[in-house]
Amino acid sequence: YKEMAASKGKPFPFKHVWSILQTFDKWKLRDQETAPKKSAMLRMDDSEDEEERNLGKPEGTKKGKLRVKMEEEASSLREKMDHMMKAREELTTKTLEMKLLITDKKKEVKLAQVEAKREEAKRKTELEERMIKLKEAKVWKELMVEEKEHIMMSKKDMDQDQLQWWKDTKEDIAERKRMFRVASSTFRGDTPLSSCGDGGVYDSTGADGDA
Repeated sequence: YKEMAASKGKPFPFKHVWSILQTFDKWKLRDQETAPKKSAMLRMDDSEDEEERNLGKPEGTKKGKLRVKMEEEASSLREKMDHMMKAREELTTKTLEMKLLITDKKKEVKLAQVEAKREEAKRKTELEERMIKLKEAKVWKELMVEEKEHIMMSKKDMDQDQLQWWKDTKEDIAERKRMFRVASSTFRGDTPLSSCGDGGVYDSTGADGDA
């Protein structure tokens, strides 16, 4: 372009096109062209200058055909460049869409994993709560059996020390029941055992009477 007479003092207007075409073999080999081809390009440029000078003058048949041919070639080149630019834009758009699709898929997989972990934690918590309830029921049952056996114990032949032991043991069982209810209520916020009163077995003859 710089060697062309018509380009002197003018900037190259197709830099955006050259940034794409310079990697093609056709344009890499251009510097290896023989001198006649380059001189032919220069003569073509001189011919363009002459045509500009003769603008408005009647054209001969040969010059007219040459001009038409050059215009057709220029139009074909523009169409090819437009097609290349559109193809490049479409490729860029498709690449961006694919990246967005992959990102969305990753988000869906991550959300599914989080949800699976949440469900697993929920099932684990429910299982632990059931195990605690079973243990609480077992402890409560043992306390009730112990209390019943103690209350039903005969005190007729007990001396003062034995009676005192009986009373102390009864109070100890009652205290353990109370502590058990408090612990259960603290863990769950409330417990069905709290609605059952003391849950103990009372001696019909009185607290200190004989069974």
